[in-house]
Amino acid sequence: MDFKKLTYVLTVAEMQSISKAAAVLYISQPSLSHIISNIEAELGVQIFNRTTTPISLTYAGERFVETAKEILNMNDKLTKEFSDISGMRKGRIAIGIPSLRGSFMLPHILPVFHKEYPGIETVLLEGNGQQLEYFLLNGKIDLAFTIPHVSSKPIIHELICREKIRLACKKGYLSREYLVDGTENIVDLSKLKGIDFIMTKKGHTIRTLVDEILEKNGIKPNIVLETSNSGTAYRLATAGMGVCFAAEMTINSTSPIEEIDLFEIEKPSLGWDIVAMYRKDAYITAAERRLIDLAKEMFNK
Repeated sequence: MDFKKLTYVLTVAEMQSISKAAAVLYISQPSLSHIISNIEAELGVQIFNRTTTPISLTYAGERFVETAKEILNMNDKLTKEFSDISGMRKGRIAIGIPSLRGSFMLPHILPVFHKEYPGIETVLLEGNGQQLEYFLLNGKIDLAFTIPHVSSKPIIHELICREKIRLACKKGYLSREYLVDGTENIVDLSKLKGIDFIMTKKGHTIRTLVDEILEKNGIKPNIVLETSNSGTAYRLATAGMGVCFAAEMTINSTSPIEEIDLFEIEKPSLGWDIVAMYRKDAYITAAERRLIDLAKEMFNK
C-alpha cells in the first residue's frame, strides 16, 4: 500500500466525512469512496463505520490510523535525513504561527533564511497555540513558533526568547502617584482602581494572564472596551482612551496614535516565553535548526 492511500484514510478519519476529505484532497467523492472501499477489501477488514454520523473508525480502523501515522512519520524523518545528506539543496519546511506573531517575527527571519537556503520552500499555516499543537502532532507542520501552554503531549518546547508585557497609555495619562514608591516606571496595580482599561476579549492568552494578576492585586478593572485585536487595544490606549496591557510584539509592530508611556508591571517583569515547538520523535534538519537559531539570534538582541 502506497503513502498516498495512507494519507487518504487519515484525511477521512480526521475530517470524519468522505465528502469533506475529498474536497481537501482535491479528488471527487465517488473516487475517494472507491479508493477507501478497495483498501478495506485489500485488508479484509472494515476501516470506517458508515452507519454513524459523522463517519467513525472501527477498532481495525483505529489500529490502521495509528500505524499509518507512524509509517508516514518514519517516511518524513527518512526524507529529511536524505535532504541533509544531499546538502539541503531542495526541500520544504511547514511553519505554524499565530497570524499576528507571524507578521512580527517572520519578516526578521525568513529573508535571511532564504538567502542561506534558496532551495528550501517555506509553507505557513496560521492558528492559535492549541491548533498549532494539533497540526504538529498530525504532521501538517514541522515547526511552530508560539507561546507554550501546559501539555502532556510529545512535543519539545525550545526557548526562543522572553517577551515582556507592559502597561501602555498616552504620555501623561498616568501620573507618578500610580507608580511604586521610589521607582521611575513600575506601576502599582493596586492604585489603578477607577482607571479605564481597554482589554482583549476573554480567551486570549494575554487576557487570561492579566485577569490573574489583577485579581491577585484586588483590582476589578473598569473595562471601557473589549477587542479581539491586541493592536486595536494598544492604539486606543495610546490615543488617550485608557490603559492597556501590551506585549513587546504589539508595541514593536503597531504604531501608536500619540506619544506614549510604557510602564513595567512588576519586578521581575511580567511576561511569557516564546518557543519553537516540534515533535519529540521528529528529525530536525539542518535547515530547520538554522530557522530556530535565526529566531533566537533575532529576538534575543
